[in-house]
Amino acid sequence: MNKLLMTFAIGLSFLSLCAGQIPEKAFTLTNSLSDLWRNGETKTAVESSVELYHLSPQMFIDRIHNTLSQQIQNAPRLYAQQYLEQLILKNNNKINTIVAPIYLWSKSMEATNENDFKGILKDLNGILKDSTNYDSRTERYTLLILQELEQKKAIDNKGIAKILNKNITNLESYPYIVKIKTERSDEEKRAWHRYLLAYSYNYLYRIDPKEEYLKKASDYSPDQNDRLRKSAYFYDAALLTGNTREFGFQSKYQKYLVENNRNAEALVLLSNITFGNPSDVNLKSLREFYEKSNSDLSFSDYWTAYVHKMGNPVPKVKIKYENEELNLTEKPKNWIYIDVWGTWCGPCRKELPELQSLFTTNSSNKDSKLRIYSFSYGSQNLLAFMNDNKYTFPVSEIDKQTNDAFEVSGYPTKILISPEGNFIKIPFGVDWKTYIKNYTLM
Repeated sequence: MNKLLMTFAIGLSFLSLCAGQIPEKAFTLTNSLSDLWRNGETKTAVESSVELYHLSPQMFIDRIHNTLSQQIQNAPRLYAQQYLEQLILKNNNKINTIVAPIYLWSKSMEATNENDFKGILKDLNGILKDSTNYDSRTERYTLLILQELEQKKAIDNKGIAKILNKNITNLESYPYIVKIKTERSDEEKRAWHRYLLAYSYNYLYRIDPKEEYLKKASDYSPDQNDRLRKSAYFYDAALLTGNTREFGFQSKYQKYLVENNRNAEALVLLSNITFGNPSDVNLKSLREFYEKSNSDLSFSDYWTAYVHKMGNPVPKVKIKYENEELNLTEKPKNWIYIDVWGTWCGPCRKELPELQSLFTTNSSNKDSKLRIYSFSYGSQNLLAFMNDNKYTFPVSEIDKQTNDAFEVSGYPTKILISPEGNFIKIPFGVDWKTYIKNYTLM
């Protein structure tokens, strides 16, 4: 994994931390650990880790699984095993539960003989409990250990399948694997469990190519809700596949359906793939595939209806602006884009010039079927901020009730409302202008 990817991953880690009062020293300790691990300053790293855990368990967990794991993969002999061994000797049961799986993975990378391999498998069966432990990421490291042992020809397909099925059983026991809870932490755990399930089923399909396994891999691939929490499985994808652009197995199953002349099912799946990533390439592929179906419905009408179906009913509110009112108690009839931001939000402020550019371009197009608005939440000196930056897009300060009605839990949030009155949220960190362009077929 290159340095740029590691830096990006570390940044995502901090975005996912819960807002709250975290002692300043916790940030200092967190920032120091990477260099301590890299330089082999084991004693200091262990002491800092124990102190960090007591100050902020979540920051310790994130640093172990999102930074140390990358360093281990990049350089397995990089003092990590020594550090983990000495950390375990501190006899803190909670810390030991968190680090046991990553420690076993690091040992598997150094294993060279039959006795080593037997020991790894025995220990792996010991840490695979009857349900998942999200803090330890046990199921992630189980898959990494299997990859390592398979590469070294230390385990056969029957042995792999047995452990994969245990991994799958654990992951499927998570109660919200299908249902969705709106709390951010639950959404992140759901996204993580589903991605690991998708990967586990795809692994099982590779050694035992039954369609049911490939379909499960596709079904559990990140859905609309999971894509809003990409940071929850970003590191898993990076470690397991090295691919942080495509996170699921839907395309693989769609190809399988086409090869088996099941085009109606393939169209539904390709539509879902395109909705999840509405790139120019995906939209073109979907259009071409749809037009081969000889449907009486135009592609534009089909796609508009599909995007609408993937949304939720828009809150029935009226939002007042300086020169107009946004009335969402009635069907909009046009596409509506809403950017939710605040003057206090750095990422929001960084993107506002792009919002202004889109608003200016769209306003000059008399035939545009898109209307653009923005919501401000918790801003200070909003009018002065708009005037100082010469922003002319509509903005209205909203209250918490409106903010919650649109299920806004992070900023900026980008919302697109269909002409029939359903709304979808565009994931953070994507080319949102392409999403708008291709969802609306502008």
